Amino acid sequence: MGYFGKVAGGFVSLLSGMSVTFRQFAKTVFGRKAVTLQYPKELPKLAPAYRSAIKLIRFDESNSHDCVACKACERICPSYCIKLSGGKVEGIKKKRVAMFEMDFALCSLCGLCLDVCPTDTLEYSKVYEEAGYNRDWRVDLLAEFRDYEDEFVAKQRVIEEKAAAEKKAKADAAKKAKEAAKAAKEKAAAEAAEAQPSETQPPEEAS
Repeated sequence: MGYFGKVAGGFVSLLSGMSVTFRQFAKTVFGRKAVTLQYPKELPKLAPAYRSAIKLIRFDESNSHDCVACKACERICPSYCIKLSGGKVEGIKKKRVAMFEMDFALCSLCGLCLDVCPTDTLEYSKVYEEAGYNRDWRVDLLAEFRDYEDEFVAKQRVIEEKAAAEKKAKADAAKKAKEAAKAAKEKAAAEAAEAQPSETQPPEEAS
């Protein structure tokens, strides 16, 4: 191929590429939706299956999480990225987590911790803007709950006291009903015994 042949071939290749560019430009200008997201003015719509660092679920009825520090997630984690501690709290029966830390740099997002959680209080977060200047990616999962913890414990104490009072009232009512039924049964038995003639009573003498 001579010089002019190479020039012609390059010109044809250029026109082919430019035709694709002009077609896409025309579609964008005259009605096709742009594929570029104007971030950060426009935020992305994350898919339901999007996975990011785990977080504690805040339940509406308690306005808090429901982690009981069972350590099931810590034991099953293959990356050893979860550390937590906790125990009983004064005034309530339920155990409560006191420290829940996750190292997101080690997490593989396998989801085993979500599967074994007995209170279903773990889920994937929707964080996508994480950035840092070092390798410390430890996250305190209790940070957003600490300010409300005292209020939660106070409310839980009232709930448990009310439940205990209701349980005691039901037990007392059941006991009284049982005693009343026993007394009624004994009274009926006594009345039946009085109505029966005595076997030792002598027969009446004939006149």
